[in-house]
Amino acid sequence: MENKEKYRRKMQDQLDLWKEELRKLKNQAENAGAEAVKYLPDQIKNLEQKIKEGSAKLKEVVDTNEEAFEALREGLDSAWEALSSGFSEARSKFKWEKEKD
Repeated sequence: MENKEKYRRKMQDQLDLWKEELRKLKNQAENAGAEAVKYLPDQIKNLEQKIKEGSAKLKEVVDTNEEAFEALREGLDSAWEALSSGFSEARSKFKWEKEKD
């Protein structure tokens, strides 16, 4: 079983990667054709919201003791899975819209 600190570091590293990926997606959106840009703002807002949710969950890990951490862990895993799915969806939509141009 992972301890709280190891889990927190793993989640923080993943969150940092997703933030960087969002930054790159925003840059690509700025350089994409007009058709792609029409659809991306909603996806980007969705990803920004998921990052906020992930950050809030990470704060919960930091603020809890080991016993409470074990109780929160399932919710944290679910939040990270939703965030990962959101990025995958945004990437696939961006690629599809970019290919249309």
